[in-house]
Amino acid sequence: MEVGFRSVKKVKRDQIHMRDPFIFTSHEEQKYYLFGTTFADGCGDKDPIFEVYVGDNLEEWEGPYVAFDPPKGFWGVRHYWAPEVFEIDGRFYMFASFKGGIGEHRGTGILAADHPAGPYVPHSEGSITPNGWECLDGTYYQDENGERWMVFCHEWTQLHEGRIKAIRLSKDLKTAVGEPIEILNAADMPWIRKFGDPRIEKTGYLTDAPFLYKAKNGELILLWSSYSVPNYGDEGLGGYTVAIARSKNGDMTGEWEHDEKLLMDRNAGHSSLFRDLKMQLHLCTHYPDTPHGSERPFFIKVEEIENGLKLTEGL
Repeated sequence: MEVGFRSVKKVKRDQIHMRDPFIFTSHEEQKYYLFGTTFADGCGDKDPIFEVYVGDNLEEWEGPYVAFDPPKGFWGVRHYWAPEVFEIDGRFYMFASFKGGIGEHRGTGILAADHPAGPYVPHSEGSITPNGWECLDGTYYQDENGERWMVFCHEWTQLHEGRIKAIRLSKDLKTAVGEPIEILNAADMPWIRKFGDPRIEKTGYLTDAPFLYKAKNGELILLWSSYSVPNYGDEGLGGYTVAIARSKNGDMTGEWEHDEKLLMDRNAGHSSLFRDLKMQLHLCTHYPDTPHGSERPFFIKVEEIENGLKLTEGL
């Protein structure tokens, strides 16, 4: 694995400052690879990169190693956000968000490598998400018909009412195919509150972190994050949260329904699911969401129940 300018150390999980964590479990190697948003905009004379930590359990890690060091002229120049790694056709593909140069919007592109830790190289022809759209947090899903999809967020910063959309991918994962379809409009949710960013003097309904899971009952479950009104969820925090949408017929294009009950409302979010080396299902999330600087990767055991998912541990 490639070493960057930061020192590689043995660290505990709660010593890793990271947003948007994602675990890739290598059953072949009996190891975990931890990715996330860490060095998103570079520092000093160092350009942004994606990093990876490696461990054989979920509490003790070694890193950071360099997973992706962009080549000169790469289209993404900042906002290196939310990498997710999937094994597809014997190779490893990283779906990650980048902001382009002046006059270019943020989007999600695809990188590729021969090993889960990298080194990754550009694979897609620039951003997969549509040109001119402000997007982020693309994730991968292959349906039962073999269709390959990217599900992503069309940003509140452009639309005011953030959306989650899906677009088909070419078999080689290099380009989008056809037009996006809409899964949800954040403003329709009864629990959601407007998000404000004083740095850009804007407010809107935020969408983050779609992640798909095919449940045992055939439903297609979508996890996603935003901010809830106070006193709505289990803890009533009115903070960053995790919601569930579901396609009852299990199809991406099916009619999507939205759970009134939040999966988690505890100032934690941007969640994905993974199975550990013993095949136990976990939620991977960052906690807490605020104050900024305190975010750490956090893993919660999950049980699949008849009508969805149930957290079996607290924060």
